[in-house]
Amino acid sequence: MHDRVLSRRHLLAHAAAGAGLLGLGPRALAQGGYPNQSIRFIVPYAAGGVTDLVMRIVSKQVSEKIGQPVVIDNRAGAGGMVGVTAVAKAAANGYTIGATASSSIIASPLLNAEVPYNADTDFSYISLVATVPMVLCVAASVPVKDGADFLKWVRTNKGKLSYGSTAIGHYGHVALMEVSDSQQAGMVHSPYKGETPLMQDFLGGQLNCAFFAPSTARPYAESGKLRMIGVSGTQRLKNMPDLPTLVEQGWTAPVFAMNPGWVGVIAPAGTPAPIVQRLSAEYQAAVNTPEVYGKIIDNGMAPVGSTSEQFFATYRKERPMWKELLVKAGLDVKGA
Repeated sequence: MHDRVLSRRHLLAHAAAGAGLLGLGPRALAQGGYPNQSIRFIVPYAAGGVTDLVMRIVSKQVSEKIGQPVVIDNRAGAGGMVGVTAVAKAAANGYTIGATASSSIIASPLLNAEVPYNADTDFSYISLVATVPMVLCVAASVPVKDGADFLKWVRTNKGKLSYGSTAIGHYGHVALMEVSDSQQAGMVHSPYKGETPLMQDFLGGQLNCAFFAPSTARPYAESGKLRMIGVSGTQRLKNMPDLPTLVEQGWTAPVFAMNPGWVGVIAPAGTPAPIVQRLSAEYQAAVNTPEVYGKIIDNGMAPVGSTSEQFFATYRKERPMWKELLVKAGLDVKGA
């Protein structure tokens, strides 16, 4: 019943988007009339982060194609909620759009009843740009070379191991909790405020294992400071094809097969359907240009470039999966 209600809401939102065309005027609806001015693109994270870098690369390509500037506006704060809220509250005219990560649009609303937006009804989903796999890492001194070795090591060191993550409820937390529970290992979790402090303590020996973004882990692996055990998801990384997935190594729990995260483009709900479709087509095309595609891979992501409908379907599919994981992790989940 809940799914039917949400689907009906989404359809009504699309109907409202169509109705919104009445307020745009003939010039905006004429072929080539949109866009006729610069587009503000809100990135809900600080400049220089992976999401910021990737969205700048993709949006630059879109800007060149449409002949109007796509101006990046970094609105960091509250784990992405500040920027995502700004998109939700912007005028639904196609001239303010933004980025979101799965953590902002799925995990945050599940864990925080004060989130000022409803991800089912407050956004038009433009395109899923890329997924973000995560790599399980151990210190180079640990005598573990693959997934089977890792589980044996965990079992033989019950009550002695610790792991870190970038935040309570993020992928590194729930995935390694699954390992600890399945092996009855009693591993201790330590949350951090981002990958930089997490890596510092990991390299300093305060933690035994952790998941990191591929672009973060790879330089340290190449310098011999850590060892990469396997990658999440069901496909190997295109820029690290010799690193097997954890699924390939026999890790059967659903959490290891799912995409730990993704980044995509959203607009305010009620954005006219022709504009949503135009933006979706432009972002799909930009992701699939050879230059942009390669740069996304270089930044440790897997390029996607989906349609609007595919992006919304991904969100709807993954939300209950994350809810189940967060409940299992013992967190206070909204609506659970």
